[in-house]
Amino acid sequence: MQPLWLCRRCGQPWPCGAAKLALAAEYRDSPVSLFLYLASCLHDAIDDLHRVDTNEAGGAASLFDRFLGWPARTHAYRVNTATAIGNEETS
Repeated sequence: MQPLWLCRRCGQPWPCGAAKLALAAEYRDSPVSLFLYLASCLHDAIDDLHRVDTNEAGGAASLFDRFLGWPARTHAYRVNTATAIGNEETS
């Protein structure tokens, strides 16, 4: 629900737990697209939430973590540097 950025189903700040699961499943094969989508949402949320109530919006770090922090902490989107280096050496 914009401009408050709350989940329509549970009323928690979006993306809530259920939304994160759905987004991770939807973008399973395209993590870069997930980050781009969430970055776009973050941009819109910053404008909306600060317009509605600057005290309620929280700081920039809090909003960044809310929108972009969780996929970076998810195992499915972490880059294994040993594998990435090994792949470059065999190419």
